[in-house]
Amino acid sequence: MPATAPALVVTSGSEGRTALLGRAIGMALRSGDAVLISGELGAGKTCMVRGMAEGTGSATPARSPTFVLVNEYPGRIRLSHCDLYRVSGLDEVEELALEERLRDGALVVEWPERGPSTLPGDALLIQIDVDTRSDGRTIVLTPRGESAGRLLSRAAAVFEMLDMAGPERTA
Repeated sequence: MPATAPALVVTSGSEGRTALLGRAIGMALRSGDAVLISGELGAGKTCMVRGMAEGTGSATPARSPTFVLVNEYPGRIRLSHCDLYRVSGLDEVEELALEERLRDGALVVEWPERGPSTLPGDALLIQIDVDTRSDGRTIVLTPRGESAGRLLSRAAAVFEMLDMAGPERTA
């Protein structure tokens, strides 16, 4: 299913704001939801996932799963965090059984472009672009499918509430 036009664009000038958006997404996640995050090295993908894990209520701090490929964060729901940066081919991605992780939790994948044919079709796509002049981030969220559209609607409402509350009330 082709991606639709971007539904939400967020500008972030700090790791805190990027994590806040992740936290809103984490609070909105339900079992079966998939999120695919793209961006160059250092763009803030893992920072976003850290916020997502916090938003699910996980006591385990998120870290880059680059060397283990998949980390799990138990919380209100189980969040499986996969990093495809170091995979050597589609066979290796298929062995991760990512679709199965959606049965009793949510899935977030960094570097989804490394295994697109093996990933869920209904997913929230997140593109993080770095502005080299300001070091800020432009974060574009695009739903690809009905479930992803519902996730984005929930996450946008939560983000607006958290953003209006200010950092001193959301920390």
